Amino acid sequence: MILAAAPALAAPDLDACSTRGPTQAPLEYKPVDLLPDGKVVFRLCAPEAASARVVSGDIDSVPTGYDGGPQGLAMTRDDRGYWAATTAKPVSPGVHVYGFSIAGTVIADPQSQSPANEARGARSTFYIPSPGLAFGAYRPDIAHGVVSTVEYASKSTDSLRRAQVYTPPGYEGGGDRRYPVLYLVHGVGDSELSWVQKGRAAYILDNLIADGKAPPMIVVMPFGHTPGRPGVDNRFNSDFRDDLINDLIPAIDARFRTEPRPARRAMAGLSMGGLHTINFGLTRPDIFGPIGIFSIGFIGDENLARFEKNDMDALRRRAAARTFVYYTIGKTDPVMPLVGPTRRLFDAAGLKYQYVETEGGHEWSVWRADLRDFATKVFPSAPGKP
Repeated sequence: MILAAAPALAAPDLDACSTRGPTQAPLEYKPVDLLPDGKVVFRLCAPEAASARVVSGDIDSVPTGYDGGPQGLAMTRDDRGYWAATTAKPVSPGVHVYGFSIAGTVIADPQSQSPANEARGARSTFYIPSPGLAFGAYRPDIAHGVVSTVEYASKSTDSLRRAQVYTPPGYEGGGDRRYPVLYLVHGVGDSELSWVQKGRAAYILDNLIADGKAPPMIVVMPFGHTPGRPGVDNRFNSDFRDDLINDLIPAIDARFRTEPRPARRAMAGLSMGGLHTINFGLTRPDIFGPIGIFSIGFIGDENLARFEKNDMDALRRRAAARTFVYYTIGKTDPVMPLVGPTRRLFDAAGLKYQYVETEGGHEWSVWRADLRDFATKVFPSAPGKP
């Protein structure tokens, strides 16, 4: 949902919060309001709840619980039966993810139509516009691409898996034009939908293409997790590797008009997705050309040592291939200590890469800007035929 500053709706103007039966019209109310001073009001109808809290990891005045205190912003019940809470400080522009905690279980906002599907379960989002964020805003005056859900049979995981696929404006019209492909992977708490729902990837690409700052491209957003089994670690998920290389890429090349060659196939990811990119993209110059690593480095000495033992030859082959490699992180990102050892390993292999430090931490506001920058550089020439 998109918020515009307006006085909050007073509780007496709302229908009373109550449980509706199957033959009654559903209760409708505005669950999130932006006040003129920039603060945000949250509202929830949960008539049988004993307590409720707003939870969020990216709203400054909503406690995360990382300091040992209680998680979330406590809500109070008004005389109409609604739970409500107002942030103590203005909320910054951009996309924000939130949910409600009832009896220790976090749920999505039942009134929201803007979901945020996560690795497990879902939360909700709202968006506060700002001129500085226009690069990720919907523009009604330009052509737009299409985001499709693609299901494919994964022999590697013995499961039916899904990916989100962005096709650029004009693709749906048909023809014989082929397009480069970017495989874009989310972080550990997210899902294949996160780059669209939280990252606004489709709008970012639409705007860049319309402005002539990036060529039309296909963007494939896979699910970065695989069915759990003993021995599989998010830091080196070989099941994801096998699924990506042996199942997903062939499925995409078979269904879409791709340019199926390394120079026109890129891989990038944030946090866990960035680690997947290092482990399974950077080491495969025979499959992926351009590489984007956002906000991550090797986690733990054992993983650094494993890579140094098993993958240095592959890293040297990447260095010899002289493909575009982009490495970026926010200056206040808690992951920053992992970057130094990772860069030293890259340097030891003779790898040339563009390193960028941006303002911000380990957060979507940084990753949206990372995608904007990377997308303008990943495929410098126009697409064509393989």
